[in-house]
Amino acid sequence: MLNSFLYPDSLTFLIVKICVLILAILVWLVFTSAPVV
Repeated sequence: MLNSFLYPDSLTFLIVKICVLILAILVWLVFTSAPVV
């Protein structure tokens, strides 16, 4: 992935990339699906 060239393949950066990916999915779900509340 593109982040592999920017950051070293270490466990810390891997966890950070996973957290960012999860946040991106949550934001995408919020903007694409109708809010239940």
